[in-house]
Amino acid sequence: MKELILFCCLLFAGLNARAFVVYGQSVGVGQGTVRAFADIDENGNPLKVGLALSKEALQGLPQDNPASYTVTLPSVLNIPPYNHMMVDWNPHGHEPDNIYGLPHFDFHFYFISNEQREAISCMGDDRDVCLMQPDADEIPSYYVPTPEGVPQMGWHWVDPRSPEYNGQTFTSTLIYGFYNAKMIFVEPMVTRDFLLTNTKFEQAVPSPLVFPMEGYYPQSYVVEYDTASCQYLVTLKDLVHQH
Repeated sequence: MKELILFCCLLFAGLNARAFVVYGQSVGVGQGTVRAFADIDENGNPLKVGLALSKEALQGLPQDNPASYTVTLPSVLNIPPYNHMMVDWNPHGHEPDNIYGLPHFDFHFYFISNEQREAISCMGDDRDVCLMQPDADEIPSYYVPTPEGVPQMGWHWVDPRSPEYNGQTFTSTLIYGFYNAKMIFVEPMVTRDFLLTNTKFEQAVPSPLVFPMEGYYPQSYVVEYDTASCQYLVTLKDLVHQH
């Protein structure tokens, strides 16, 4: 009900503005929170979709084991292909250790349901399903696959042009995910240290020629710190409706 009241108020206010922001429910992370958000124009079309971490969320994080946090958009919004988000905190990084071994967050924007995601094992018979080759037109330009799939995630594909594959230290990068030969997520990954610099980073998002489903897909993504709201924002922006 609170989300509906907020949405109606913002919709009324947005009649005289280009865009307004709608937030989802907060989820505890570290000593703060994370919540999903979307920028909506006066016609109800999404312009951006993202995740907002409060300043305190970067403090008091688990240091021994990874942690995952499930986040959803406001229930009053339907923005395909996005179904839910997962914020994964990796205190010791993950494989390959020589590239992604720094403490960082994985910001998964999933196109499938939480139940479908949890059913992915990438082991046994499911390994063949997980590693099924997508059609060439459905693979974003330049992206190449990693050796294996990850349980409850899928098959990660990376851009070998990224700085971390060319002698530079990993700070922020964009990964795509596939399962059963279909794209199922887009994933900005950002180190905690880079977030703490409060540096704004923006990069174009390579897109496939054919999209997995009708919906709103980003042309760029942004990592930044918003001083007005004291939030770290990881945003998929310049959304374009694709069939």
